[in-house]
Amino acid sequence: MTPRVSASKAAAVAPSAPVAQTPSTDAEVEAALSKMRSEVEKNATYVGKDFAKNARDIHLGAAPDRPIWGEANAKEAKALIEDGVPVAPLPFIPTRKVN
Repeated sequence: MTPRVSASKAAAVAPSAPVAQTPSTDAEVEAALSKMRSEVEKNATYVGKDFAKNARDIHLGAAPDRPIWGEANAKEAKALIEDGVPVAPLPFIPTRKVN
């Protein structure tokens, strides 16, 4: 049996923070991912497989600060994180040109 725990008066009176709406259907998730992809492609430069080098150069000040996105393998991504470079995985892969 668990003990009964009551909330403090301050917590009971304080207004709750707005809850972000999360997509609930597959179509909504797909639309959200598509919007995210178009925003990333519009506002960031694709650097391809040179992502790790470019991200590290920007972090160290050797390259101008700009939003970039690209590809990195697991070893490169882990090294960036360990070095304190702010990176995050994207939920999509780049569109590749095929012959």
